[in-house]
Amino acid sequence: MRLPHRSISSIQPLPSIYTTFPASYDSSQSTVTSGINSGTCLISRIEDGIEVAPFERVHVLSAPILSPDQEEKEVFVSPSGEIGASEKPLPDLPGCIWNRMSLRQRILAFLTLQFILLVTIGCSLLAVKRRSLHSDQASTAYIASDIPPDTSAISEIRRGIFALPIQVPQKQSSACLARMNESIAWTCAFNTMLQLSVLPAPAGDDNATMVAMTSPPNINTIHFGEQMPDIPPVELLELENNARENGSAYYFRATYDRVVLLREDEFTQAKKRQARLDPQHTSFLPGESLWQCTFKESIIKGYLYVKKPTKADASSTESNTANTTIMTRLPLVPYSVKLVEERLPNGKTPYCEKMLVERDATLSSQSQIIDLSLSNPQAEAAAYTPPPTRRMKYRIRDQEATSNHCQCQWLIQ
Repeated sequence: MRLPHRSISSIQPLPSIYTTFPASYDSSQSTVTSGINSGTCLISRIEDGIEVAPFERVHVLSAPILSPDQEEKEVFVSPSGEIGASEKPLPDLPGCIWNRMSLRQRILAFLTLQFILLVTIGCSLLAVKRRSLHSDQASTAYIASDIPPDTSAISEIRRGIFALPIQVPQKQSSACLARMNESIAWTCAFNTMLQLSVLPAPAGDDNATMVAMTSPPNINTIHFGEQMPDIPPVELLELENNARENGSAYYFRATYDRVVLLREDEFTQAKKRQARLDPQHTSFLPGESLWQCTFKESIIKGYLYVKKPTKADASSTESNTANTTIMTRLPLVPYSVKLVEERLPNGKTPYCEKMLVERDATLSSQSQIIDLSLSNPQAEAAAYTPPPTRRMKYRIRDQEATSNHCQCQWLIQ
């Protein structure tokens, strides 16, 4: 069947057709040779209803494209090698968690690990320190209790905290004061209690022993007489005894400021007065005036005789003390103890200052000071023997006070 014949000009133009040619395209195979270089293409007359648009291109990256509507378009063709070179391959996924984390996450993780490490090291050091302290205390110290010490280890000093009863002094001398009415300023303590602490040696010296002596806790009262001293820890040294009458003995020595509180009328009488022993330890009331006498750089010496256990009865001793309720739970010192107080020869001049008792059990000065006269300062300077400056054994010397010394001595046995 033959199709009807129509004119080409009556055919509506079709949409543009884009055609690409491979790089190996050969222009010599084209039957149409004319018009190529001019960019135009001749359309041959064909059967009605069929359109053929031949295109030709040379070996260039761009070529003109003609469609039946005679509009010229240009297509750029890139070789396959150039397309592959311009494309970048995707990166590989990270293999570990650290590489997947951002910079902020890495910083936070590092700080957290560092904090955990520091806490672990600190806890380890504290545990080692506590274990070492517990071991030292278990191996070098005995727990103070009411049970008497083991006689098999009597030569070793027993560590602990003990009550040291102070009763009427064995010896008392105020010969260092020249005036009779001022001799009461050197009053010795009586019927009271001290706290004696026998402590292990500090780190690095396993053979040493420390001793500290403190007064009972303050109960907001001010008592008449000598105020018991507070001696910081000092080393306890071995004392060499020729006679060996008291067995093994140890010795300590310390310097402190001795304080005695007297009534307001103590200096009124012109003749020599004897110190009045007040078994009740009279307390000063708020608003009362008193004299506070101070002996700077006084000496206190202690002697512990470990082979002479104390014979003091806790029940009989505590009934006469002023601080019974405070010291009852402490065991008595297990050894015989001798305490000696004396004024340091060639020391500072003692003085008494008038004070006022405040409502809060404190003392305020009333700006009235009396210097105490010494009997023979030159003789004191000649009799003074400075303490040794190095650790050594001491020989017992005569502990009797000279004729111009102020001294107190107690024996607890």
